Amino acid sequence: PKKEAKEATASKTEQTTKASPSAKEEKGLKFVVAPQYEGKTSDLIELGKKLVKEHPELGNQGSLSINYTGATFSSNQQEYAVFLLINKAGFQIDKDFEFSLSWKYDGQLIYQNQRIGYKISDSGALPDQSATILTLPISSEQKQIVESMTQEEKMSLEMSDLKVTK
Repeated sequence: PKKEAKEATASKTEQTTKASPSAKEEKGLKFVVAPQYEGKTSDLIELGKKLVKEHPELGNQGSLSINYTGATFSSNQQEYAVFLLINKAGFQIDKDFEFSLSWKYDGQLIYQNQRIGYKISDSGALPDQSATILTLPISSEQKQIVESMTQEEKMSLEMSDLKVTK
């Protein structure tokens, strides 16, 4: 009888676990692009859509957060790291803002309190429960560090000092 009770508890736990991903998906995370890119497609837009669909749990409820996507790209001899900017703050962000970003991997600094600006005119408003792509320039030295990233737990990404600028 004791063994049967354990099995019943285990199956209930499994059912609860199976229910939680669908609960997260119902909440959903919407991928948004700036108005000038509406209806257009690119590798970056497709990456953003894919990440948001596969990982609706990204970001923290009640805040604005940033996640490195694992991707970089080059344009006009400039290298960029590709991030997802995720708004789960509880309200739409419709004003320009800036923040400081510190990013390191295995003790190696990539950004140290780098000021990052987000312009609504360039990037569009960011509704609650949405994410957008944010590309940030990196030097060839920074790219070497970024490309060496293989262990997520060795990466530190911190957003601070958020200020509305408009």
